[in-house]
Amino acid sequence: MCLTKSFVLLFVLSLFIFSEQAHSGVLVEPYLGYQFGSGDRNNNDYSYNSPQLGGRFGYQFLGFMGGLDYSMSSFDLETTNTVTNATSKTDYSQNQLGLFAGYNLPIMLRAWATYFISAKLEDDIAPITEYSGGGYALGVGFTGLPFISLNVEYRSMSYDEQETSGVTSAVSPSLDFSEVFFSVSLPLDL
Repeated sequence: MCLTKSFVLLFVLSLFIFSEQAHSGVLVEPYLGYQFGSGDRNNNDYSYNSPQLGGRFGYQFLGFMGGLDYSMSSFDLETTNTVTNATSKTDYSQNQLGLFAGYNLPIMLRAWATYFISAKLEDDIAPITEYSGGGYALGVGFTGLPFISLNVEYRSMSYDEQETSGVTSAVSPSLDFSEVFFSVSLPLDL
């Protein structure tokens, strides 16, 4: 009888010691990268590039991941009029909040998609104008290095509302940007 209890206890203990974890938990992933963006509207071509700081916070389980993505940057938006060829630069700050879902592939790659529910673009010229909109992103990351992931994302943002001096109006046609974003991240599974 005592031998049977000892065997059961030893068996249960060995399950805890030698079994593989399910790898689930809270995902905290800060990232730092560089973005290259461009767009056009009403005979104007836009271009910018700048560092971008952000992070993903969510949950991952058995390779699947999902949660929130927040990023912010500041850049000089270069505007070129396609008719007169005149150029100008304006300082802008940008922040984006999105929902992401993805999967960690077993071949040291991961892929995700983000839907940005809020995107803000604000200039520094008085009166300050803030553009609002949303967009999406598709990204892949290489996780073959210890603790870090090397990532590339394609982002498409559309700003269709502006606010100047407390007055909100629709932007027609919308201000659309395409971005390529290269980043290094630290995906932590807590």
